[in-house]
Amino acid sequence: MMKTTTKQVFVAAAWLLTLFGVIGGTLLWQRQVRRPKHPVAAITVGSTTRIPTILLLDAKTTSAQRHEFTASLQGHNGNQSVITAQLTTAGAVKFSGQLTAYDTRPYIQLKLPTKSASMAQQATWLKLALKRAQQQFKFSQFNLITYGTGGLIATTYLEETDNSPLPNQLVAIATPFNGTSLKQNTNETTAVSRKDQTSQLKNLITKKAAISANIRVLLIAGQTKGDINGDGVIPVQSALAGQAIYRPVVKHYEQSVIHSWHASHTSLYSSWKLANLIQEFID
Repeated sequence: MMKTTTKQVFVAAAWLLTLFGVIGGTLLWQRQVRRPKHPVAAITVGSTTRIPTILLLDAKTTSAQRHEFTASLQGHNGNQSVITAQLTTAGAVKFSGQLTAYDTRPYIQLKLPTKSASMAQQATWLKLALKRAQQQFKFSQFNLITYGTGGLIATTYLEETDNSPLPNQLVAIATPFNGTSLKQNTNETTAVSRKDQTSQLKNLITKKAAISANIRVLLIAGQTKGDINGDGVIPVQSALAGQAIYRPVVKHYEQSVIHSWHASHTSLYSSWKLANLIQEFID
């Protein structure tokens, strides 16, 4: 009986030694296989580069809507700082808020003068605000998200200002590239026919060659479900009419329609679909 038990112990021990040997050999083999052939000299972590998102929203946007939109873009976690840059007609820029060392993707809300001015003048103000923001917060790259008439200002800026800071990516939401008339715009996502183009759209199309081909562009339209008139304010075709400006020029162009039950295009500010679409595009 004792001999049998001793034999079983030796057999069990032998199996354990064999098992440990197999495991050890496997781990050693994996280590050799995964070891790089050449040492890594340096690792660049792109996420540590400060690339702010500049917001140029419609002048009629309320403070509550600005806050709601920015919160949606951040997933309501508030992990990045939000700065406000108020520009005066004299060219002075007042910044409200402060960035931290950990703000790699902060948000900067631009507020241009509300005084009536030409698109060219507003584009000049945009250029000044961007340059002051770069000096203040030390960044070279940025993304530009526009809403409503902000998209028209940004497009004019990209076409008419020289030696300007250029965004990596441009998003234009509910921008009336071809006005708000339902007689000149349809519910289609196709380009506006030449006979129905407004003078403003024709002018922007004429100057499109000045736009940098490296800017990634996303145009977004809103559409109320069951309503053929776009989002109730901006017809779908008008919001996507910028395709005649950007699609022939830039290397990367996208357009999308956000469907909603709300009857106002300002309801897009609280749309989780919009926030997700923008984040997927920018990321």
